[in-house]
Amino acid sequence: MSWRNRIDGACCRFAAIGVLSIALAGCFQPIYGELPVGGGPSLREVLRDVEIAEIDGRVGQEIRNDIIFELTGGGGNPVGAPFRLSLSVSSSSSPSSIIDPRTGVSQVDFVAVNVRYYLFDVAAKKQVLTDSALARVSVDRSLQRFARVRGVRDAENRAAQAIAQQIRSRLATYFLTRT
Repeated sequence: MSWRNRIDGACCRFAAIGVLSIALAGCFQPIYGELPVGGGPSLREVLRDVEIAEIDGRVGQEIRNDIIFELTGGGGNPVGAPFRLSLSVSSSSSPSSIIDPRTGVSQVDFVAVNVRYYLFDVAAKKQVLTDSALARVSVDRSLQRFARVRGVRDAENRAAQAIAQQIRSRLATYFLTRT
């Protein structure tokens, strides 16, 4: 096979890939775009119409605040919105198997935060979405008691932020794909 035939074959393959990618470009919809949802308002406006229910506990309140910020961009929790999000939060902390040979104490702790959430359509009075989000964050363990407590709190805050982003993405997907 001559080099000219190889070049012609490569050009044909690149042309086919180009035509295929142009044909498929219209099939994808950006999740953070300003496209209307089902011919109505934009995704950003729909996400602003989700009210977040009260949650007990420090970690739950941190998650609630982060979700409100993710959905509204700092606009606050809407009252009387067409959708309501209820959350059930559980968190735990566990040491890793990495042990400091001098002290015999674990060097790293893991903080796991698990959230089960439910989206309700207020007008239809029915639950339209049930899902869960999990974040597991590591924190260096200190021999100083207050440093350890603060480290766990910071890890819970990082986990809350990760969960809020997961829930926002899942809600955006739900609103873009519902009919």
